[in-house]
Amino acid sequence: MMTTEGLILKEQSVGESDKIVTVLTKTHGVIRCFSRRAKKLSSAVSSACQMMTYSRLDIYEGRDKYIINNAQVIKSFFEAFADLDRLSLGYYICETAIKMIPENMPSEDYLQLVLNCLYAISVKTKPLYQIKAVYELRMMLLSGVCPNILFCSECGAYESDNGQMYFDPYENAMYCPHCCFRTGNAPKCLAVSMGCITAVRFCMTAEPKKILSFTLSPASMQDMEKFCERFFLAQNDFYCPTLDFYKSVKELN
Repeated sequence: MMTTEGLILKEQSVGESDKIVTVLTKTHGVIRCFSRRAKKLSSAVSSACQMMTYSRLDIYEGRDKYIINNAQVIKSFFEAFADLDRLSLGYYICETAIKMIPENMPSEDYLQLVLNCLYAISVKTKPLYQIKAVYELRMMLLSGVCPNILFCSECGAYESDNGQMYFDPYENAMYCPHCCFRTGNAPKCLAVSMGCITAVRFCMTAEPKKILSFTLSPASMQDMEKFCERFFLAQNDFYCPTLDFYKSVKELN
């Protein structure tokens, strides 16, 4: 038996009253657990086993599966996600967390990142596109992949005279305008403003609780949103249906 704190990332019905839930825990990373009677409203574990709920869990570790014996809600985010746009971003975060976070390994840093982002979504303190960009960037850093944006990969320039640099998300390399066009890399690069680059550099080194504590002009924020998404997708070999859902909802607003 182990007692741990965990965020419910996914729930799947089993029969009339049971569930299998995918949980991001502090101590064991992402695990799948069987929860008896979790679909019944009268069950003691029902509310604690809902998606986007942070719970304290008593888990029995069997030979071939984990079983939740008891669960108590610490913080529920799901009810705060009444807006479809916020809910769609929450789904995206949960899906990518399942795909990227290791199983059966301590994952406190991952858990803190996901909880911080879900909290920011629920209280509406920052725009959704800023939360999404910061989440993607920090998730890559925790996974051991750091964007190479400190200087031009060819000449070593820290910034350009015209305030714009170029980034190749597949090769993970940044170029000044001169080197980008001289080497013929321009067609596959993103043009990014120095405002975007400065914000990305800040997010790479900021303390976990301060990763969202910055503001950008609309143009630079648009650059950062594109930069982080393209880098995130280019460095990961998976498809995210929830990203399509998030974008389709965004287009409606």
